[in-house]
Amino acid sequence: MRKLTAFYVVTLTSFSSMTMAESSTWQQCGLSRGVDFMPKVEMNPTGLVDVKADDAQLVEQGTSVFTGNVIIVKDGQELTAQRVTYNQVSGQITATDRMQMRDSDIILKADQAEWSLNRDEGTLVDAQYQLREMHARGQADHVFRVGVSETDLKQATYTTCNEGDNSWVLRATEVSLDHEAAVGTAEDVIIKLADIPVFYTPYISFPLNDERKSGFLIPSIGSSDETGFDVRTPYYWNISPNRDATITPRYMSERGLLLSGEYRFLYEQGEGEINAGFLNSDDLKNHSDDINPHYGEDRKHFSLKHQSNFLSNWYSDTDYNYISDNDYLEDFGSSLSLASTTHLNRRFDVGYNTTNWSFRGRLQGYQTITDRVKPYQRLPQLRFKGSLPDQAYGLNYEMSGEYVDFDHDDKVAGQRFDVEPAISLPLQTAATFLTPRVALKHTRYDLDDNVALGVDKTPNRTLPIVSVDSGLFFERDLNFASGDFIQTLEPRAFYLYIPERNQSDLPDFDTNLKTFNMTQLFSHNRFVGRDRIGDANQLSLGLTSRIIDEETGKENLSVSLGQIRYFRDRDVTLPAGIKGTRSESDMIAEVGASITDNWTARGQVQWDTNSDISNMSAAQLRYRGDNGGLFNLSHRYRRDGVTDLEGLEQIDVSAALPINNQWNIVGRYYHSIKDSKTLEGLAGIEYDSCCWASRLVVRNYINDVSDNDRNVAIMFQIELKGLGNFGQKAETVLERSILGYGAE
Repeated sequence: MRKLTAFYVVTLTSFSSMTMAESSTWQQCGLSRGVDFMPKVEMNPTGLVDVKADDAQLVEQGTSVFTGNVIIVKDGQELTAQRVTYNQVSGQITATDRMQMRDSDIILKADQAEWSLNRDEGTLVDAQYQLREMHARGQADHVFRVGVSETDLKQATYTTCNEGDNSWVLRATEVSLDHEAAVGTAEDVIIKLADIPVFYTPYISFPLNDERKSGFLIPSIGSSDETGFDVRTPYYWNISPNRDATITPRYMSERGLLLSGEYRFLYEQGEGEINAGFLNSDDLKNHSDDINPHYGEDRKHFSLKHQSNFLSNWYSDTDYNYISDNDYLEDFGSSLSLASTTHLNRRFDVGYNTTNWSFRGRLQGYQTITDRVKPYQRLPQLRFKGSLPDQAYGLNYEMSGEYVDFDHDDKVAGQRFDVEPAISLPLQTAATFLTPRVALKHTRYDLDDNVALGVDKTPNRTLPIVSVDSGLFFERDLNFASGDFIQTLEPRAFYLYIPERNQSDLPDFDTNLKTFNMTQLFSHNRFVGRDRIGDANQLSLGLTSRIIDEETGKENLSVSLGQIRYFRDRDVTLPAGIKGTRSESDMIAEVGASITDNWTARGQVQWDTNSDISNMSAAQLRYRGDNGGLFNLSHRYRRDGVTDLEGLEQIDVSAALPINNQWNIVGRYYHSIKDSKTLEGLAGIEYDSCCWASRLVVRNYINDVSDNDRNVAIMFQIELKGLGNFGQKAETVLERSILGYGAE
């Protein structure tokens, strides 16, 4: 009996294993009345068999007959019937009249069962089953087990819906399972929705275990203004245990056939991924009122990502990307962030890491896909960083260095060498810290291309950097709202001195002003990059207070306030930059609050205390309900002229609101107030039960904020729990558009 039960667990779970990866998490159906699985117990091959029956006729060398409420239990498995015969010589078992087999994973019912323990083969007639895994059930007219390697089912069905609910059912006339090859096949497969056939295939193949298997994946169907009718039919190729590929023909009624592929490989010391796509002659002549500049052209893309970890702490990292034209991402992408990409990275790194020091070499270039100026190429960049902490007298020693050869067709190019040794003395107690630090910054250039006449080709700069970082930590007990909390008060003072050096003769290869925030208050340089070292004689003052739940350690509230006091003007600027003459910086304030278990809020504001105006601000309010409800409200503002980026003002509202246990509505409104333009509008409705789900999403969006052309996409998807998805997958769009959607 043990072999019979184990056989059915393998047989019936394998029938749906081909798509379980797509539906691993979903709302479980409740067990039907009378369904009761056995508790799990450890198998014992020598365990005793407990047999109970109203009547028994025992024959030592013949056929024993058990009748009336027969119950046979062994090793957590149970067989019940009204009549059971067992021939001890032949090992033949026959069970009839309300026969049921069950264990911790499966319940089987049949009109009749015959099984040979000696030959490990048998037959069930009019079998019904229920699985604990996936809450699956189904039936088969006949089940045949041939030896130990093959199983055949006739007229089999499968569903994950409750008993009496046939919202969807898969039916096949024949199913053959090869247990040695771990491969199953099915013929004449029909999928029915509410007894209406919606899908047919004469043949399918699927794995009988968790290993991947080659075959067609479920097609994706949709429509948008950019592509027209859009259907994708991916084919998955399981090349080997550590290599696979997905080939996806994508037919777009407005553009033609785009053939794309993904190849992934994994080995002991690394992993990688190659993506490529090719569209033979773009068929789209016009989009809205615009002429397609790529009409009739071949369009393509290629990308390679590869990471390796070698012995002795060495590693490498490759990221190479290519597209055939500047509009490729906008035409075939699906998000504003992707279409707004200005440069495609082409980079190769090799490096070495240990506990106290690291080295990295880099070759980096870009493919520029907009009208913006192409960045400098680094051919190569060599960077070193090391530290020796806790040396004599508690001193810490640091050293960082960099060599870069910057290459550009039109701008000044050359080599830059930069080195910065430093020494610091961290002093710390439970409530205080004080860290004086002294560093020496030396930078030298050797310029060789596009240098104007009379310009020094070997400028250099040497600067001392002196800083003192200090802080205090106070705390007190706080009791309110029937809770015990700890309130902290954390003042911090950071003094920085760097003498002024005229750096106008130095090129600007990779330097920009840092974004001003709380972290920047305590930075050693107001620039990112090494071409400018900001002169400084300043004191940064910050104050943070937190309220922490004493029992859970959760931070319920955090408030920070900070500002820099300048003791002299800032003369060092980028080309065309403006010198700093104010005696204080903008004020920075940050707030984070857990209002309740479901509501959180965060905010940041930067304002000019002299003009009493806000330069930048960001605010976010989030709700995450216990029933899966989501609500996000955020506002971002940046005034023109604050940074080298354009000003903006945007509002973003998104939600997933449950109507009841099955119905949800989803939506997003992402609007640029400054441009008077809606960047994305999305609305949809979802139905989600224990055995099937459906989503209808309508999306109106733009791929380029400077373009007035809008795109409308309609996505419809049906998910059969435990089987797969049909239609265009909407979850990816919803996860990207609605913060928190799909998260556990």
